[in-house]
Amino acid sequence: MDRRGSNLYHGLGVSTSIMHSLTYYLKLLEMPNIELETLVRQELDTNPLLEEIEEEPEQELIETEVNKNKNEEFDLLDFYAREDLSNSSDYSEEEQLDLFENTPAQNDKLYDHLMKQSERKFSGRELEIAELIISNIEEDGYLTISPEELTSEGYTLDEIEKVRKEIQTFEPVGCAWRDVREPLLAQLKQLGYAPDSVESILIRDYLKNLRTGNWKECLEILNIDEDRLNQARQVIMKLDPKPGLQYSRSDSPYVYPDFIVYWQDNELNVRLNEENLPKIRIKREYLEKINQNSNDIEFIKQKLRSAYNLIRAIEKRRVTLSKITKALLDYQKEYFLNGDSFLKSITIVDFAKQLGVNPSTVSRAIANKYLESPRGIHKLKFFFTAPLGTTDKSYIFDKIKEAIQNENKSSPLSDVQIAKKLARMGIIISRRTVTKYREMLNIPPHNLRRM
Repeated sequence: MDRRGSNLYHGLGVSTSIMHSLTYYLKLLEMPNIELETLVRQELDTNPLLEEIEEEPEQELIETEVNKNKNEEFDLLDFYAREDLSNSSDYSEEEQLDLFENTPAQNDKLYDHLMKQSERKFSGRELEIAELIISNIEEDGYLTISPEELTSEGYTLDEIEKVRKEIQTFEPVGCAWRDVREPLLAQLKQLGYAPDSVESILIRDYLKNLRTGNWKECLEILNIDEDRLNQARQVIMKLDPKPGLQYSRSDSPYVYPDFIVYWQDNELNVRLNEENLPKIRIKREYLEKINQNSNDIEFIKQKLRSAYNLIRAIEKRRVTLSKITKALLDYQKEYFLNGDSFLKSITIVDFAKQLGVNPSTVSRAIANKYLESPRGIHKLKFFFTAPLGTTDKSYIFDKIKEAIQNENKSSPLSDVQIAKKLARMGIIISRRTVTKYREMLNIPPHNLRRM
C-alpha cells in the first residue's frame, strides 16, 4: 500500500474511532445514574487496566503517563478523546452531536414497536396521525399531549381518537392512555370482558372504591356477592396500569434520584447524585508497559482505549448534566421556592436555545432521570411543556436542512425519519408537514438524494 493509501486508511480508522467515542458519550449521557453505576462496575470486572479508588483520580495517571513516549496511534487517541469530549471553543456541542442524532434514544424501543404495528395497520393520513401520537407517548405508555392539542396539525378530533383507540389495542395493550382507567379497560376488552361486565364496571365507575377498599357500596350497587367481587378483583389485579414499561430499560421499581436540589448558605443548589458511582482510574503499571516490548501490547492498547473513552465520557456527561440542571434550577427557581403555581412553561427546544445547545442534547440528558428537591421527586420531563404549535417555522426549516445535510448519503433520511428526529428535539410535526417544508426548501425526496 502506498503512502497516500496508508494515510487514507489511517484517517478512516481515526474517524471511526471518533464516531465510536461520540456514540459512547451519547449512550452514557442518556443513562440514569443507577445504570451508569452498573456499567462502570461491569467495566471494572472486565477491563484489567481499570481500578476503583476512594479519592478523585490523579490527572497525571490518565494524561501524563499516557503521553510519555507514545506511538502515533496514541497521540491520535489522545487527540480525539480531548477534541470530541471536551468543551473546546472550536467545536460547538451542537455540531458534535449532529453526527449522531440518528443514534436511537432508549424510549425508541417502545416507539419502534408501536410504529411497526402502525405501519401494518394504517396508511396515509391515519399513519401520519399514528406517528404523531406515538412520538408523544411516555415510557409508561402515557400520551403526554391531549388529542385536542393534536388537532392543531390539521386533523379532526374524531380522526385522532379513532387512531388512538386503535393504538390502545396494539402490543403492549393500553398505550396512548390519558386516563388511568384506559389501559385497564383496553386490557379487559382484549381478554374478552364486555363493557357491562362486573370487572369493566368496577374500573370504569368504581376505581376509587377499589383503591380505598370501600367494597360495601360496590356490592350494593352491582347487586353481587363477595365471592363475585373477589373474583373480579383477582382479574383486575393482574392488569398492567403502565403497559409501556414492558419496553422500558429499567426493571427497578424504585426511584433513584439522579439530581438533588438542596439548600446551602441560604441558596438553592443542584448536584449530580454520584454517591454510589465508583471513581476509577487507569492502573499505572499497565501504562508503563506501553513503553516496553510486551507480548500483551495489543491487548493493553485495546483496553487502554476502552478505559480512556469511559473516563472521558463520564467526565463529559458530568459537565453536560451539570450545565443543564443548573440552568433548569435558575429558570424554575420560583417553583422550588414557592410551589406548583410558580412552575414556568418552557419547551425543550426553547430551553436548549437559551442554553446554546442542541435540543437533542437536552432530550437525552433528561431521559429517564429524576430530580429530588424540597418539592418532592419528579421526572426531569415534569419541568418541560409540550411544544406543539409553538415552534418558529424558520427554526424547523433550519433543523430539516441540518438533518439532511448530516444524513448518510448512501441511505438518506425519509420524511418519516426526519419527523421522528424532530420529535426527539421536541418539534412535533407530521410526515406530511415535513414533506411540505422540504419541498418549500427545494430539497428532493430521499430516493433522489441517494449517492
